[in-house]
Amino acid sequence: MPGENGDQFKQGDLVFAKMKGFPHWPARVCQCDGGGSSKRIPVYFFGKHQIGTIPPENIVPYVGNELKFGSGVRIEGFAEGMWEIQNTPVVGSKLKVRVAY
Repeated sequence: MPGENGDQFKQGDLVFAKMKGFPHWPARVCQCDGGGSSKRIPVYFFGKHQIGTIPPENIVPYVGNELKFGSGVRIEGFAEGMWEIQNTPVVGSKLKVRVAY
């Protein structure tokens, strides 16, 4: 089942990731540079061009969830993020996440 196990997400996967206070947001799983916690997955948020680490239970695959999470959101950057995930999904792919715990 999506979001139950972080092992199912790998670098480059297109997803919707949920942070507290925001709707599910279009994102891509990033490469984690360094240690970090295996309980959180680094993601690049399209539209906002920011990186965050998200618990796997707050991440669902992009494919199959476009209609459920990809429409009706009127927050700045969301429409741009949806355009980027559909048209330029490699934007920001050169970024590396440095996680220190």
